[in-house]
Amino acid sequence: MSFFSTFFDTSSATQLQQQMKRFRQEHPELAKAETKPRIILFLCIGIASVFAWLYLFAMVVDMAPDMDMRALGPGMSAFNVFNGFESLDPATRAFIAAVCAPSAALGHFGMPSLGAWGLSDLGIVFAMWIMMAFAMMLPTAAPILKSYAAVQESNGHKAGPLAILLLALGYLTIWVGFALLATLAQWGLTEIQTMSPVMAPASMIFSASTLLLAGFYQFTAVKQACLLRCQLPFPYFTRRTEQGFFRSFAGSYVMGLEQGLFCTGCTWALMIVMFAVGVMNIVWMAILGILMGVEKAIPNPWVTRGIGIFLILWGLLVLSISPAGRTILGI
Repeated sequence: MSFFSTFFDTSSATQLQQQMKRFRQEHPELAKAETKPRIILFLCIGIASVFAWLYLFAMVVDMAPDMDMRALGPGMSAFNVFNGFESLDPATRAFIAAVCAPSAALGHFGMPSLGAWGLSDLGIVFAMWIMMAFAMMLPTAAPILKSYAAVQESNGHKAGPLAILLLALGYLTIWVGFALLATLAQWGLTEIQTMSPVMAPASMIFSASTLLLAGFYQFTAVKQACLLRCQLPFPYFTRRTEQGFFRSFAGSYVMGLEQGLFCTGCTWALMIVMFAVGVMNIVWMAILGILMGVEKAIPNPWVTRGIGIFLILWGLLVLSISPAGRTILGI
């Protein structure tokens, strides 16, 4: 099988979908458990997600009155309605942004200092990445938690809140680890001045490279394998049931860790797009969160490919308008 045929092979997805169809037909108790609304579960996820979004939104609103929000990345200009920057001509706006934007960020809620980061700055950025991960990833975890409860009940076990909570905690543990790595990466990028003091990319080459990396990852076999685990978690939970993982709370936590790893393998590249569009760009946080949710909810390979093609074209566009990029492309 060739390199590209491996990337575009959809037979495994079709086989898993057929397997799940047969599994539901052979296990009507699972189909019945799937229909339960799980109102409390979705309510808890909704509350936690809303809290994370409010935290991030508060950071942006706190900065909006005294800085040009364009500095935070594409799409953030809409927040200039909260200040006087929108009415200024482009030259004046660019001058004020260049002079005042970094210092304006100082002292704002959730923003690190302008100089070398200390432990408090690392803690602030770490908290921001945790909230970002929760805001973007918790909603996409809802179907996974519901599937866990359905499989557990279909096997004669009570889907208790503690077991579901431990599964969710295992899942979130992985994303907290991702937030730590992202914080350290942002610290390093800020130190070498690839990221600006307001957590936006300072290099078009860096932005283009990040977009291209994320786009090409959409076509890899690793991406497809992890995505299938997120789209169809029933076979995984069923296998773990047969191995006795439902018999202890520790087993629930371990399954959460494993499912978190699958999810991270599926979406880490989309998450790092935030480095290309501005870490505090809540417009693109929402867009990427929706794209990840759609990708997991619709088991169609062209959804994943479409996102990949879009990111690749966007990366090439950024590269083509950068002087250094034009040299690389030979334009």
